[in-house]
Amino acid sequence: MRVSLILLFVSFRSISGFSQEAEEKKWSSDFSLELEVENQYFSNKGAYANQLQNFLSGAIKPKYNLQSADGKHLFKVELFFRSSLNDPNRTHFDVREAYYRYNKKSWSVSVGFKKVFWGVTESNHLVDVINQADQVESFDGEEKLGQPMVQFNYPTKIGDFEFYYLPAARRRQFPSDKGRYRFPVAIAREDIPFVNDLKEWHPSFAVRWSKSFGNVDTGLSHFYGVSRDPLYLGFNPATGLDLSYPVINQSGLNLQYTKDAWQFKLESIYRTTERQSFVAAVAGFEYTFGNIRSSGVDLGVVSEYLYDSRGLLTFSGLDDDVFIGARIALNDVKSTELLMGGIVDRTKGTQLYRMEGSRRLGEAWKVAVMANLLNEVSPKEILSNFRTDNLIQLRVSRFF
Repeated sequence: MRVSLILLFVSFRSISGFSQEAEEKKWSSDFSLELEVENQYFSNKGAYANQLQNFLSGAIKPKYNLQSADGKHLFKVELFFRSSLNDPNRTHFDVREAYYRYNKKSWSVSVGFKKVFWGVTESNHLVDVINQADQVESFDGEEKLGQPMVQFNYPTKIGDFEFYYLPAARRRQFPSDKGRYRFPVAIAREDIPFVNDLKEWHPSFAVRWSKSFGNVDTGLSHFYGVSRDPLYLGFNPATGLDLSYPVINQSGLNLQYTKDAWQFKLESIYRTTERQSFVAAVAGFEYTFGNIRSSGVDLGVVSEYLYDSRGLLTFSGLDDDVFIGARIALNDVKSTELLMGGIVDRTKGTQLYRMEGSRRLGEAWKVAVMANLLNEVSPKEILSNFRTDNLIQLRVSRFF
């Protein structure tokens, strides 16, 4: 929280410097607000003491953009607050984004909190290392915390270059003893140590190059600094998981080849620490059946293979798995969408299934349903800690 307040103050100081200039220039701004009510229901009793089955919460998500008419100056704010009636660790506030960006024809620089996404695959985003996961907001780590940074973009004829200075790392929050998707010993945010002298203030640096060659989009990246993923070296029933945030070097590659309705995708990384080195990759394809029988409906079929050389020490549990999924878009005025898929471990047999659907109700309302199902979970898997956590989630949002 201290990092959040410092960077938010810096960002607001940056924009306040334009107060006199704003009187002479034209500026455009927009504000939006999303209010959300969410209910999570777990069909089975918890595997551990104190775990509940029903979780009711609400969220507030304001967004504000201010941009100069010439496009040189941009200030963006995106805040997030959730209040949970049942799990105190799910009650949290975050500055998702609060940054100032200055644009020139040949370069741009951003200062403040940002969310940066790298990657092309569907089932796992290996190269996406900038932001910490908001673990209590989404079990799969898709939601991210805002990251304080200085980002410099430099597009050239030989590709686009991105440079990052990340002054501090953020800890991952886990559910409380009442929550689900937790381990036998509930992990507090402060329980996972930083393995360096400067702790969370150890600076991190990253660089990325990306370019398109015809139908091929490619990206190369390197990250040095504090790992966003905890290093997992096993489980002790007495003390809990052996977890830490090490200093890492990670090199990443992402490729995507598009031909007509086909997309072939690859993400691969090589990561080294003082205690562990490994390689991991996700590769697969997506094929889209567009406008099926002139109905306007699009169907995308996805299949990917996931590999991680750490085996049972893979914190996500995705070390030798096959993913098959489908994406259905009705392309109607209600923006009706449906995602479904399953991940199966080839050797241990663990199965994870997910379904997500959403639809707008009128001009300002949206309803979203999500279901997670774990089946035949191997006791060797880290996912066995969540073996009873089959979830049905309902979200209703109001947009202003």
